[in-house]
Amino acid sequence: MQYFKLLPVPFLMLGLHTSVHAEHISLPTISVEGQTGEATPYVIPPLSITSPDTGDLVKRLPGANVNSNGPLTSIAQYRGLFSDRVNVLVDGVRLNQAGPNRMDSPLSYLPSSRVADVALYRGIAPVSTGIETIGGTIVANSKQAEFGADEEFELHGNITAGYAENGNTRYSGITANAANETHRFQISGSVDRGNNLEFDNGTIYPSEHERDTLGIAYGFQKAGHEVELAIDHDDTGHTGTPALPMDIVYARGENYKLNFSKNLNNGGKFTTRFHYQDSEHRMSNYLFRSTANPMQRYADADVEAAGINLSYNLNNWTIGFDADQADHNTNIYNPNNTMFYVNNFKDVERDRYSIFAEWAGAIQDDLKLQSGIRLSRINMDAGEVNTSMTMMGGMMGMNTTTLRNNFNTSDRSQEDNLADLTFVLTKTLNQEVDIEFGLARKQRSASYQERYLWLPMQSTSGLADGNNHIGNVDLDAETAYQAELGLDWHTAKSGISPRVFYHHINDYIQGVAVPMSNMAAIGVSTMMGGDTTPLQFQNVDAKLYGIDANWYATLSDEWQLDGTVSYVRGERRDTSDNLYRIAPLTARTMLSYVQTTWRIGFEAETVAAQNKVSTENEEKKTSGYALFHLTGNYQPTENITLSAGVNNLFDRGYNDHLGGYNRISAIDSPDLTTGDRLPGIGRSAYVGVNVNW
Repeated sequence: MQYFKLLPVPFLMLGLHTSVHAEHISLPTISVEGQTGEATPYVIPPLSITSPDTGDLVKRLPGANVNSNGPLTSIAQYRGLFSDRVNVLVDGVRLNQAGPNRMDSPLSYLPSSRVADVALYRGIAPVSTGIETIGGTIVANSKQAEFGADEEFELHGNITAGYAENGNTRYSGITANAANETHRFQISGSVDRGNNLEFDNGTIYPSEHERDTLGIAYGFQKAGHEVELAIDHDDTGHTGTPALPMDIVYARGENYKLNFSKNLNNGGKFTTRFHYQDSEHRMSNYLFRSTANPMQRYADADVEAAGINLSYNLNNWTIGFDADQADHNTNIYNPNNTMFYVNNFKDVERDRYSIFAEWAGAIQDDLKLQSGIRLSRINMDAGEVNTSMTMMGGMMGMNTTTLRNNFNTSDRSQEDNLADLTFVLTKTLNQEVDIEFGLARKQRSASYQERYLWLPMQSTSGLADGNNHIGNVDLDAETAYQAELGLDWHTAKSGISPRVFYHHINDYIQGVAVPMSNMAAIGVSTMMGGDTTPLQFQNVDAKLYGIDANWYATLSDEWQLDGTVSYVRGERRDTSDNLYRIAPLTARTMLSYVQTTWRIGFEAETVAAQNKVSTENEEKKTSGYALFHLTGNYQPTENITLSAGVNNLFDRGYNDHLGGYNRISAIDSPDLTTGDRLPGIGRSAYVGVNVNW
């Protein structure tokens, strides 16, 4: 199994020296690491941090992209699968969103100024990477202190700061630590601020953002034992999400993590991790947009989650146990009318229990195998719900009463037994060529929104298709049969790593037209927001297939070329429709001129038109476009790196197909039409500095 890691510019510039036709030139790499630890260096230009959003780094991984509903809401997508299907780990932990529309997506908990690296398990994710990895595993790691070499304490740290003109965007992050061979202490923090973003013809309202984070950590190691305790506080303030019905008033909370590992006398290693999360989230549909008094709403949401991971490694084997629990609530109310309320989600519980075994090693000198099995149990339940709308006269009161009673009398306690199997074989033909073949069976249970959304609303984990949806308590688990064929060809001067894949998914969960037998849902949807054709989450059949690749070429001692290309096609197998929000064919190509202490890069980002859209979700087509970016880095000393550049150099107007639709009226957003896809960001010059000590 290959592990594709992406490093931000400070670590790329300062952390790696390679001798690709130029001595003493510090060059970055993207490494695809095999099971034996061998690395194929893919030399690329450094990646300057140009925004506080870690999703901008994820977009550079082959096959990966992000769905964006606002400036801090990047939802990871890998090969057409997104949201809960992608297993996103932040410092090894799967974080739960407090908001029912994924405004506080996992990536939002780690600002780019605190990122050490972003990594992707290309293709079939090993079972050891987590439960429900049907859409792969992406890992984002923060900057961490290391233990010292002796008893003397050493002080080290990092400061990263930058400014981008578009939106007056400011970001800064600091990590400071003191460590010796036994103890390490660390404190980290970040501050992000930005105004409304601009596109070629105007301004996107509301798209401002503000976020603060603070973390402390302590580590201890001695005689083969290691313990780490970490606490992180995240506080996102007023932040616009123009593709969603509401904006962020705040999303804040704490994450606690306790890690323990012990090296055993038999050569094995025992590792355990405990984590706890307590987050709350408030949303508003009127603080940043005009809404008439009777329709003004707040929504308060919270999540409390805890989990444990145990694993034992010996020789080529890894066996383990994982368990976690998450409790969700969301209540909607009118601050001007204390009588109005909706229990959007009440006492929702999602528990996961899982065991796994994995073997990874060499069958013979030129043949490696990674194979595993994971068995999981998913238990879900929800409390009884209610709303003041049942007291309304006429059809609205009757229909909401019917939906409430149907939900409360349904069997809300649901169980799924999942089984994941993986088999990945890597054949080394010679020092330059490896061939990989993989097969897998992966499963995922319904999210709590898909199962327990009892009123037709848009609380859909960030789906952002503009449709009202209603849940389905009786959803079956998704089952994907995955196949992959890959090639790694690499020399000191050039290399390419393409992957061809096919996913055959049974019981794929998708919104389809609400059946006419559920006239109560259609009636409520029509009267609440004018959506006369709401969708209900149902099991359908689907397939996804495509190809992605990364490549590099050293043209001379100073010039280098590299890039990625990603293509995925998503289709329904039971109808002639396409899957919703599938990334179009995308390619990135960077030409760089590299010297000992500085580098200049010119990047072309080309995106094809997306005409294969979902009719069921009323998805709109998008045109192709090409953007050009200019970037540069200068390293005046070993510990200081300066960066500058211009994104969207020619201020090209475009629509990102993975961006949501504008929900803001012309009163608040005069430069955009309500219902149109949000435009891409216009030209933005930026500067940054990174200091290590």
